[in-house]
Amino acid sequence: MQPTEELVEVSPEVPDISIQPEERHYTIFYNDTGYSYETIIGHYLGGATKIIVEDPYIRLPHQIQNFVRLCEAVAKLSSIRSIQLVTGYDDDTQMVELEEKLGELKQSLLELDIVLDIQLNVNIHDREIRLDNGWVIKIGRGLDFYQKPMSWFEIGANDLSLRRCLETKVDIYKV
Repeated sequence: MQPTEELVEVSPEVPDISIQPEERHYTIFYNDTGYSYETIIGHYLGGATKIIVEDPYIRLPHQIQNFVRLCEAVAKLSSIRSIQLVTGYDDDTQMVELEEKLGELKQSLLELDIVLDIQLNVNIHDREIRLDNGWVIKIGRGLDFYQKPMSWFEIGANDLSLRRCLETKVDIYKV
């Protein structure tokens, strides 16, 4: 009888955070696929306990959903226990709806022992993600670089690594 090898499937979606991360600067082109929050930030989460997300456009339902997906990636891949969101608003922002949805997310994260702190800043413009381990991730479009699917029942509607992207630049560096 021959010994059988145990097959271990490695998902390209879940990066190995034990790999030493390096600075990267690249462009995601229009219609590209293969980019999820896990693949963009996953390698940089090692040793981090806090993440600060500055994005002035976490207002509309799809933008809030993008932030939820980022929080899911952080919860799945790291030992981060504090997420701080700094976002903007304008006269058209439905503050009650925004507070309600982010409040639900805040409660959900608490169940995972992750504290979400939300700050509103009418003057915010730039977008960046800062980790307390020194890494900074700048995505030109912030979290909203995915195209809207033509149908919510097509491939890529739920798995962002299969979703078509809008063009944006990504800069990742250590401070």
